[in-house]
Amino acid sequence: MRGCMYLVATAVWLAVASIATADVRNVRLKVISQPVSQVVETLAFMTGIPVTPVGTLNGTVENWTVDGSGVEAFRALGEAANLFVAFDGSRMIISPKSEMNTVVLEQRTRSWDVARNAVRALFPIYPETAIQYDPTSDVLIVRGPPIFVSAVESVLNRSMEKTVQVFKEGVPEVVTVQRTSAPN
Repeated sequence: MRGCMYLVATAVWLAVASIATADVRNVRLKVISQPVSQVVETLAFMTGIPVTPVGTLNGTVENWTVDGSGVEAFRALGEAANLFVAFDGSRMIISPKSEMNTVVLEQRTRSWDVARNAVRALFPIYPETAIQYDPTSDVLIVRGPPIFVSAVESVLNRSMEKTVQVFKEGVPEVVTVQRTSAPN
């Protein structure tokens, strides 16, 4: 029984370690002409980073070359193939930019810096255009696939609380956000 527990603990540690080091793996890939979905699958295999595709990944990648870390390879593919690419620390979320939702969120009494830090705790990497702050109307405009938008909406609606629990690399982590007084 003790050996079985050791084996399970070792397997869990190896799984977490492989995900944590997946971004460190250097990837070199040259694509002559291949469907986008196959390039995503190939990068996922080469990097060891799990991918959650949202929507249908149509189109073809042609004459594209990448040489970099796992996350940077996905980011470069996103730019080349017009894809939304976000990384939550353990997996990539990939969606065609044509299949994105837009949500407008009131800032309430939270500052833009606090909101941005709360989102970065959840998604260390996402497109700059995914979250925009409009100071004139004091709103945040969030654009992305439904899974990204709902996660951002959830963390921002909870960021009035003192702490928010997020999962980074499959491990729960409590993030402290600055608390401002909210109207009752």
